[in-house]
Amino acid sequence: MNTGCSYFFFRLKVENVKNTMSQEDKSLKKFFGKIGRGVKKHKKLTIFLIIIIVLLITAAILVPKFFGKKENGMQTAKETTVNLSKMDLTSSVSATGTIESAKSKTVSADVTNVKVKSVKVSEGDTVKKGQTLVTFDESDLQDALTEAKDNLSDAKTQAASELSSAQRKLSEAKSTYSTQNKKSKSTVASAKSAYEQAKKEYKNAKSAEEKQKAKETLDKVKTAYEQAVSERENSNKQNQSNIDSAKEAVTNAKTNNKKTLREAQKSVTEASETLAACAVTAPMSGTVTAVGVEASDSYSGGEMFEISDCTDLQVSTTVSEYDITKVKKGQKVVILTDATDEEEIEGKITYVALTTGSSSLSSASSVTGGNGTGASSMTSSESSSDGYEVRIQILKENKNLRVGMTAKCSIILEEASDVYAVPYDAIHQNTSGDSVIYVKDSSTNTKKEITVTKGMESDYYVEVTGDGLSEGL
Repeated sequence: MNTGCSYFFFRLKVENVKNTMSQEDKSLKKFFGKIGRGVKKHKKLTIFLIIIIVLLITAAILVPKFFGKKENGMQTAKETTVNLSKMDLTSSVSATGTIESAKSKTVSADVTNVKVKSVKVSEGDTVKKGQTLVTFDESDLQDALTEAKDNLSDAKTQAASELSSAQRKLSEAKSTYSTQNKKSKSTVASAKSAYEQAKKEYKNAKSAEEKQKAKETLDKVKTAYEQAVSERENSNKQNQSNIDSAKEAVTNAKTNNKKTLREAQKSVTEASETLAACAVTAPMSGTVTAVGVEASDSYSGGEMFEISDCTDLQVSTTVSEYDITKVKKGQKVVILTDATDEEEIEGKITYVALTTGSSSLSSASSVTGGNGTGASSMTSSESSSDGYEVRIQILKENKNLRVGMTAKCSIILEEASDVYAVPYDAIHQNTSGDSVIYVKDSSTNTKKEITVTKGMESDYYVEVTGDGLSEGL
């Protein structure tokens, strides 16, 4: 018994129309003849009206003939059957993008207005990390470094001299204070002793003449004593002030020297760094994909080289807002290119943008200087304003792929292997609201209804499960 899972669609059958104006034509001729005789005075209007009426009546006659019915009044239906079989289903989102390196760096030098002496690499060359890419004319920079070092040496000499002088004056001020303090102390002590002795003599004087003479002596030594004390105080005060000033001079000398030496050392460091920046080397191993300088150019800044890892490739593409919610990091992707023909290249999503427009981060980076010092990440890839950027890692190296190639990507959303599936139109809904398919018995020309449950859907097929399903049904 031959059976088949069937689904139906209707086609309008157009039949040949022959002799469609038989009896009706004769009636029309008589009708229009009468009209023609009655409207001679309005010839143009009459012709226009006749054309309209002819078209309407002709349509009324021809349409039923074109869409003829069978004797039972039903239109012709064509039944199509398919054999039920198991297959692999895939639901995917399509996107077209560009192949690019997953890891690339642009190289520039932290120097300006320096003449390029030689360019060591060309586009397409393979380089290793640390390899020299370009050399500059370093004569002016060498002179600048020498001058900066000489200035630093002079600054050190001058700083040492100024500090030594300030320290010497401080030492002299302290010595003067000590010496004069000792001398004035001795003077005060001597004057005090004479004053005490004069007081005793005045006290022991007996006669008026002795008393008068002792009084005169006492007044003199008292004045000398008071003067010695005052001179000592003033001397010590002045000497202490000289010491304080000398100390401040030493402190200022140290501060100024530190500032002067720091500035001189900074000039040396900058000159050294500028000279070192002339040694531009590859920050990573890879292929030179762009060269932006030539020998004898005056380099004034900007990117000189781009180096990419052409063995580690990715696809940069965009997905519309309608599909982006279905796309997730880690999903499998099947990639096709014109260069690889029918070969399916496996990929995996590594990045899905949260906003439209340019992405905020990228795997590319810019390196200033030859040794990689000062490297900073920057955005290098952009996505279309009407879509969300998606980056797809190519999982296996393929020598036929090149940076810049167009890639057609199928982002796999869902997969089902070895399942029963039928076309969308083969599934109907019965009066109970259940999804069903119809199985035809060709020997008896009868149909059997089988209830099914719909599963995964692809672009054309739907997975079905249910009792009574079998291969070839």
